[in-house]
Amino acid sequence: MPPAGKCNPGRRRFLRGGAAALGLGLAAGLGWEPALAETLRPVVVCIDPGHGGHDPGCVGVRGLREKDVVLDVGLRVGALLEAVPGLQVVYSRRSDVFVPLAQRLQLGIRQRADLFLSIHADAFPERDVRGSSVWILSERGASSSAARWLAQSQNGDFWDSRAALSGSRELHDVLLDLSRSAATSAATRAAQLMLRALAEVEDLHTAQVQKANFVVLRAPNVPSLLVETAFLSNPEEEQRLRDPAFRALLAQSISDAVLAHFVQAPPSDSRWSSARHAIAPGETLSELAARYGVRPEVLRLANGLVSAQLPARGYLRVPILHA
Repeated sequence: MPPAGKCNPGRRRFLRGGAAALGLGLAAGLGWEPALAETLRPVVVCIDPGHGGHDPGCVGVRGLREKDVVLDVGLRVGALLEAVPGLQVVYSRRSDVFVPLAQRLQLGIRQRADLFLSIHADAFPERDVRGSSVWILSERGASSSAARWLAQSQNGDFWDSRAALSGSRELHDVLLDLSRSAATSAATRAAQLMLRALAEVEDLHTAQVQKANFVVLRAPNVPSLLVETAFLSNPEEEQRLRDPAFRALLAQSISDAVLAHFVQAPPSDSRWSSARHAIAPGETLSELAARYGVRPEVLRLANGLVSAQLPARGYLRVPILHA
């Protein structure tokens, strides 16, 4: 087991490199036909709670293990998302087991995931470092000294997802670049929403999306992000992470950000779509959220609202959900 408050780089190699359904009448009124919905696939979200089994991840100064925290948070996020019509959740692990890097990475590719979400609770040499952060893949270098430290200490095994692709080299390179560009763009949008959501329940380590060459984010065709919920190396944050109520707040914020991302950009071949709702006098965000089957926080995040107060006029992007 690594020393309290620290990570064992060798053991972290595999980590990095509510809603109610709309009635059919409302759905049909917004342009949905039941027969059409049956031909579409669910939106797929992969949840990857870090570590597990013989790898505890980081260990807090009072003994709290990362693998236990992130499994609890990940299962809470999954339960919230599973309650949403038209959305399917798959997990890299649902119990205290070790899952190798290649299996975690291949999961998103195999499931044709629309979002891959890896959840962690990190440590750092300085114990006063605190706050949440959100990471996406960078193949050109880390975005900060902290990112370089994390990438150097946490990447071990290398699994090149390009080996899973076949065909001519030229065609392979073109398709890979197109897939990676689209996935990176989607991951960036999702990460920005995630930061906004987390800022409401936890201090941010940095207000900018961070980049590093984490192995677990390297699937070329899957938007992937990694959430550091808090720092176990900080005694105050370790104590917060022990609290089930705080873990529930984290899970709710993460879930809200995921749903807001799909309100903004629903996959075209999925059971989710979106529309513009013209704001009528007297309407409230809570009323509209109930009508469209999501929490008010989801609509607020998806539409960039700074508060629950609706503008006097204009439009809101709203989801069209179908089970």
